[in-house]
Order: sequence, then structure tokens, then C-alpha cells
Amino acid sequence: MKRLIALALTAAAFAALAVSASATPKHASTLRQLTILVKSDDEHGKKGPDGKWHDAFLPANPVLKAGQTTRITFVNYDGGAHSLVAPGLNLNVQIPAAKGSVPGRVSIVLTAKKAGRYDWWCASPCDTWAMTHNGYMRGSIVVGK
Repeated sequence: MKRLIALALTAAAFAALAVSASATPKHASTLRQLTILVKSDDEHGKKGPDGKWHDAFLPANPVLKAGQTTRITFVNYDGGAHSLVAPGLNLNVQIPAAKGSVPGRVSIVLTAKKAGRYDWWCASPCDTWAMTHNGYMRGSIVVGK
């Protein structure tokens, strides 16, 4: 009898595991994670061809896959707020400023349906040079097939 009860409990435990495993959404494991850092010239964001450090999004030209859901986390080390505006992807992300040594953070979830190159820019006034040069405070989100 004890053996039968132990066998029944073991079977119930395996059944519970099977149910919890199937209850996990399949897409949860395919959610891509991407972190984009925002750094100012003071934090040595990115050196320009002029030999000076400039504000920059790192990476400035991320590559995504069409139809794949991506969680993009922006981590801003600059004491000023920034933004990422990409009209072709319906994005207008406001990125909070760092507070002392604590970076500002915001995350979005994006599923780009159509392959293409989507220009973006920071609309928050900052480094004048960086705001007019690709790879710094402007760039492209490339969505591949």
C-alpha cells in the first residue's frame, strides 16, 4: 500500500511538472534582450573624427530581426535626459537622466514587422555635434528578414 501511494505521488508530481511546463508561453524564451547605453562626452561616449569625445547611444545602429519581439533597455549615464525618436517604428522613447551615480533606465518591447532601415534621432538638446552625426545621437535601427 505504501508503495502504491509513493507511486501515485510520484506520478502526480510529474503530471504537475508537465502542466507547468506547458503553461509557460513558448514566446517567452524567444524574447530577445538588447541594452543600449547612453553616455555623454564626460563619460567618454564615443570619440569623433575631430578627436573629441561626444554624447552617443551605444550601439547607435542596432540590428533586429523582423517579427522577433525584442525588449530594449536604455541605460542613461548622462545627467541630462535623452530620447529616441523613430517615426517609421512609431517610437518616441523618453530616457530619464542619471541621478548622481544611478543611471536613468527605461525599457520598451518592440516587434518590428517589416524589414528595413529605420532612422532615429535624439530630440533632447545635448551635444550639438553629436546630434548632427550618425552613430552618435542619431542612427538607424536595421531590421533584417
